[in-house]
Amino acid sequence: MDFKLNDEQEMLKKSAMDFLKKKVDKAVIGDIRDSETGFDKKLWKAMARLDWMGIIIPEDYEGVGWTILDLAVLFEEFGRAAFDCPMACTVAGSLALIESGTEDQKADILPKVAAGKKILTLAANEVGVAYDYSYISVKAESKDGGYVINGSKILVPYANVADNILVGVRTGGNPGDEEGITILIVDAKADGITLSPIPVIGGERQFRVDFDNVTVSSDDVVGEVNKGLPLLKSVIEKITTVQCAEMVGNAQEEIEMTAKYTSERVQFGRAIATFQTVQHRVSDMFIAIQGARWAAYQAAWRISEGLSASREVAIAKIIANNTVREVAFSAQQLHGGMGVDIDYDLHWYYARAKNFELKFGSVPAQLEVLHTEIGL
Repeated sequence: MDFKLNDEQEMLKKSAMDFLKKKVDKAVIGDIRDSETGFDKKLWKAMARLDWMGIIIPEDYEGVGWTILDLAVLFEEFGRAAFDCPMACTVAGSLALIESGTEDQKADILPKVAAGKKILTLAANEVGVAYDYSYISVKAESKDGGYVINGSKILVPYANVADNILVGVRTGGNPGDEEGITILIVDAKADGITLSPIPVIGGERQFRVDFDNVTVSSDDVVGEVNKGLPLLKSVIEKITTVQCAEMVGNAQEEIEMTAKYTSERVQFGRAIATFQTVQHRVSDMFIAIQGARWAAYQAAWRISEGLSASREVAIAKIIANNTVREVAFSAQQLHGGMGVDIDYDLHWYYARAKNFELKFGSVPAQLEVLHTEIGL
């Protein structure tokens, strides 16, 4: 594996960094988080003009046709900017369609996603479903050639602004069965859908979505009926990988803020960065971030090369979880009281670090995956 970014990735990284610095400062982020929807349409359209939504969409559907590795480069910059938007959930929905959607589904939805005209989200989580999606229990019963959905999903990102929700439902078998799960495309504004906000500390908008006799057509099935679990796992694996890169960006910004602060903060007549204990702490932060970065990019590279990556994704998420927690704690401690001042930018990253740590599998959940992968 070559750890250097290629010319296109360097260009993407620079353009993303420049755009986010100019357009998405902390005042803008605060305004977005305080808004009714937690979403800025003008900013989304500006991002679409940069082709960000179409990075992993094939050229046949008006996308760029790049890879998960390229997408990881972009998401690392999102992490550095502490910027939340419906990008990750839209990517997740797009991946499901790219992998298993019908030609009609792809032709109808993907060009609109690439153009920034359609937002997607993924509804997989339920109460009692702890990252093992074989336990999905929300039912979709066959009726009149289509399906009727009843039940509740939780932690559905940006359901309030989504145009379509890709919902993992049970069309057969019982919770815990590997078979019987199907992915359905649902109109987010369909009759029978009720949204209830779920407060989270990281700023991302999350919702409980209740389905009360919501009807969909058989044409809205993504992939095979009752065979949707492998697709769901594949999508979650890929989006987990790019979120690991975002976690790295979050931690990278924290260490840079900490290095700047400690070099300027004077105590006992000298900058505290000159104290050996502070230097050791910042060095530990640096080592942890580098390890998390290379683990995340190795997983992204393997996926992009079409290689199996379940083990590498689990390792990347374990390392990233530990890194964002340790770096956030060290950054807070080295900043002292300044670190918890709401007027100082560090708090944006600290809150997102905890949110990231729990998303798509905590360390114990990822260790279970790793145990399976290495045959324990």
